[in-house]
Amino acid sequence: MPNVVTYCRVSSEEQALKDISIPAQRKLLRQWVDGQPDHAVLSDFVDEGQSAYAPADKRPGFCEMVSFCRKHDVHLILVHKLDRFSRNREESILFKGLLRKHGVLVKSITENYDPETPQGFLYEGMIEVINQFYSMNLATETLKGMRENAERGFVNGGRVPYGYRLERVPDAHGREHGRLALGPEHEVEAVRTIFDLAANQGMGGKSLAGELNRRGIPAPRTKHWSPATIAHMLNNPVYVGDQVWFRSKKQGRDGRARTDADAHIITPDAHPAIVDRATWEKRRAAATGRRFDATPNPEHHVNYLLSRLIRCEGCGGSFVGRRHYYTDRRGVRHVRHAYYCSSYLTKGTAVCRSLPVDRDWVEGYVLGQIRERFEDQQWRALVDETNARIDARRARYLHDGRLVAQRVGDLDRRIANYVRAIGAGADAAMCTEQITEAQAQKARLEQEAAVLKQEDYYVRAVEKNLEQLERLRRVATSDFARLPFGLQRQFVVKFLETLDVKSDRRNLEAVFRVPLDNLGIQLLADEAESALAEGSRNDDGPPEKDGPTEGFDLDSTEGSGDGRYGTKWLPLLDLN
Repeated sequence: MPNVVTYCRVSSEEQALKDISIPAQRKLLRQWVDGQPDHAVLSDFVDEGQSAYAPADKRPGFCEMVSFCRKHDVHLILVHKLDRFSRNREESILFKGLLRKHGVLVKSITENYDPETPQGFLYEGMIEVINQFYSMNLATETLKGMRENAERGFVNGGRVPYGYRLERVPDAHGREHGRLALGPEHEVEAVRTIFDLAANQGMGGKSLAGELNRRGIPAPRTKHWSPATIAHMLNNPVYVGDQVWFRSKKQGRDGRARTDADAHIITPDAHPAIVDRATWEKRRAAATGRRFDATPNPEHHVNYLLSRLIRCEGCGGSFVGRRHYYTDRRGVRHVRHAYYCSSYLTKGTAVCRSLPVDRDWVEGYVLGQIRERFEDQQWRALVDETNARIDARRARYLHDGRLVAQRVGDLDRRIANYVRAIGAGADAAMCTEQITEAQAQKARLEQEAAVLKQEDYYVRAVEKNLEQLERLRRVATSDFARLPFGLQRQFVVKFLETLDVKSDRRNLEAVFRVPLDNLGIQLLADEAESALAEGSRNDDGPPEKDGPTEGFDLDSTEGSGDGRYGTKWLPLLDLN
């Protein structure tokens, strides 16, 4: 009996809300199945609302359906029309090929053809091309309508700018469109204050953010103002009444790309202005004079090993690396590298007053603490502790797994002999009693074998981990500087649990992990050894993101400790 699943999808959110298309599709699909007595429906899958617009691999119902078909005995996917499966021909070919490998075909109940015949293959391809043409043409027509809407000063969507609200206004034909109107008075005054300070006092994004935070002016969507928010507002012509559309366009499946300035649709005086044009032009002129060359110089590149790993307890931000230039009493200019709280850098002292942390000092301390764990005395203590745990576990389970397996085999042969004896005419009651007893013994032994197998895995995993740690010990003590920066950072992340600047702004708390916490460290050891073998040198690339940790928890069943081996309080360096 062929097993089928049904798939329904709507083309618009309006249809999903009115509950028109999905019930109609499901009803027709069920009627078709009822007319095929030898077909059975295993499950129904639906995509509606915004998910219906997404590519196939982004639709939750579609993805669930494909996964279901790969795991179950499914022969057909029923759709009302082929465009319900996908209007993109490339997607359709890809997923149909994947499903066909699992013996699953896609069938439309309204487009009658056999996809396994040459004529059906040709017809299916023609329908898919027509469906994609319809989709592409619809997108072109929609873009044309949006362009016309923007040229008339109406809003095509997107986030409403700070200081405005969206109102609905009718056009000459009675159709409603969105248009910007002045928002709450405190937002309008905040925008005017920002432009006034930037144009008349020459303040930049960082200074403006600090001043607004000091005054307690509410920020849009966040608790505090940041230079990025200020910069976006200062460069947005919406505040002089101009409506700008098509500053970006879709690129690829999920991304967007900025368009050229000559492609923008600009409608002057489309809505009420908050800032007059004289102030706008004055601010732009002042900003032009303040521009500087921000092109990075490779010779000046500096790696900050603990960037974003130091946390500020006072504001919750993370510390990032920055240069600090100063001139001594003899007039000689120096540079010092330090970590600063990102909230302090972007939002000012009104949000965070944390002091900077000297880079060489804190990195030296962290690496020193990690290396200390690998010193001879500490390392021997770790090896002895690990071996003691392994011996303790082996003492708890003295049986040999191979002996248990041999006893299970003997019981199987014993049971088979009693079965044959019954067939040869022996006492059935006595043989049945012996078989029952042997089966009970076998069940106990199989349970014991499972425990032994788990314990054997545990012991082998810990021994392997200790072997990898021996290789990491060499890296930490002698070859660390030769590793690429990405591996250096991964190495630190594996051992550093937390590094917090306390709220008193004078102390830093460092907590480190026990090296045998997990087997994820094994991968790092392999990469480090490979890099050293190839003679890799320290590079200037960006830090590599630490991947997920997978492995065995040494303290999962016995042992003591909370996974830490050091908590230390140290004074910060005041660089101000």
